[in-house]
Parts: sequence; structure tokens; C-alpha cells
Amino acid sequence: MSSNCFFGRQAEMKSKDTASIRTLRRALATLGSEERLAAELQVSVVDVASWLSGEQVAPSEIFIKALDIVARTHRGAA
Repeated sequence: MSSNCFFGRQAEMKSKDTASIRTLRRALATLGSEERLAAELQVSVVDVASWLSGEQVAPSEIFIKALDIVARTHRGAA
């Protein structure tokens, strides 16, 4: 029974649209590819994919770096 609870929570986590995931998606759209985003964040493409899918939660320092990517773009466009 506990395994069902685990998988239920895992499925619920994957379906969430968190601020971190939305920010990573905006950074991805800004940079154009998961490879470029991974390079900018100095992480692996596998990590980026797992954060974007909700399989893993991005560390707070990654969230902040993604915010910086998005902010740089908006400052440049203004």
C-alpha cells in the first residue's frame, strides 16, 4: 500500500505546474534548446529534462539562475 502512496505522490508532483518549472520553461524558450539552457545553468541536459518534466525539483540556486536568464532577456527587450 505504501508503494501506491509513493507513486500517487510522484504522479501528482509530475502534474504540478510550479513556479520553478514555469521559470525553467521561460528560460528554455529564451535560449532555444535544453542544451543551451543546461550550458547556461552549468548542469547536465538530463538534469534540465528531469526538472522540466517535474521528475525532480530544481535546486533553489538553479531556480535563481533561471530567473536571471529570464530577467536579462526582459531588460534587454525594454
